[in-house]
Amino acid sequence: MKKIKCFKVVTLLMLSIIMFSVNCINSMSYNELPYYKVHYDKESESFYNVNINGIYYNIDIWGKEKGKEIYSVQAFYPITKGDILKIPEIIKFKGKKYKVEDISLSLDMASFDGGYNIPKLPNKLVLSYKTIYLPKCANNFYLGSDVKFSNLKKIYVPKQIKDLVGFSEMSNVKVIIDKNNPYIKMKNEAIYSKNGKTLIRLVNKKKVYRVAKGTKDIELTGFDCVKSIEKVYLPASMKKISDGAFDRCKKLKMVKINNKTTKIGDFAFEKCKSLNKIVLPKKLDKIGLFAFKDCINLSKVTLEGIEKVPTIEKASFKNTKDGIQFIVKNQTVADQLKEQLTGSGVKNAKILIGKKVVYKNING
Repeated sequence: MKKIKCFKVVTLLMLSIIMFSVNCINSMSYNELPYYKVHYDKESESFYNVNINGIYYNIDIWGKEKGKEIYSVQAFYPITKGDILKIPEIIKFKGKKYKVEDISLSLDMASFDGGYNIPKLPNKLVLSYKTIYLPKCANNFYLGSDVKFSNLKKIYVPKQIKDLVGFSEMSNVKVIIDKNNPYIKMKNEAIYSKNGKTLIRLVNKKKVYRVAKGTKDIELTGFDCVKSIEKVYLPASMKKISDGAFDRCKKLKMVKINNKTTKIGDFAFEKCKSLNKIVLPKKLDKIGLFAFKDCINLSKVTLEGIEKVPTIEKASFKNTKDGIQFIVKNQTVADQLKEQLTGSGVKNAKILIGKKVVYKNING
């Protein structure tokens, strides 16, 4: 009897300790998280979860070429204290020196292989650095959704960096790009190509954004999944809306398309769930594959052309609102549009000239 009671007491004590540990881990700041263990991959002779001076790295060895070791080094998880995060250019490990060329701040980059019992970590880690200095030899910077900066004010970007991912939903961060960087520059509060003709990526939360004059293209990443954006104004210099330009911008309600635009690319507005109406300019020649797919609230499309309608690719309007209205200028355009909507994915669509319905129950 005494043994049973003793067993129950020990069991309850162990459960209490486990619950306490889990609660502590879930409420820890990043400096208190348990260290990852180094994982060595024998096949590739690579090392993962290497902690050097408070920053974790993955060191991938690709082999040798002309007697020289080919490798890549990725910094992914800093636990240093203070207001400044300065990632070194060179690290030393097992008697060798390595350049740090890849900065990917995300817990997803940690290796949990090798049978290690890694404690459950919180969904998001909060880093308190105010300033980040990236190493001069770095080629890119990626900030994962599982890492957040609470106080970041400045990030210094060296001349080899081609892109920075993860800053579109932050606030009040000043991105300072080396003036000798041949790839990117800050312009109109966003990252543009060096010649200013391509919008590469937004920086800081924005509800309304006017794409800079002279811009001709938006990279696939430009507005991709920007959660905060609601209205976008495109300049006259943009003659096409790039493939996937606004893909998954779920709060996007309005895009002002200039009258010189001739093409809307594939997937351009896919899954823009808040978009309820769009005006298509006179010179538009083509609406790409899945361009407005899953725009579940899109109920009104106005075509400004008076002579012909744009070519509409397959499933361009799939999963738009049942009974979507297409407003056209005349009967000639209405007739052409009815034909073009075949295969577009519309359900019970209507074509109107002004307020008069000329075709209804069109299914594509």
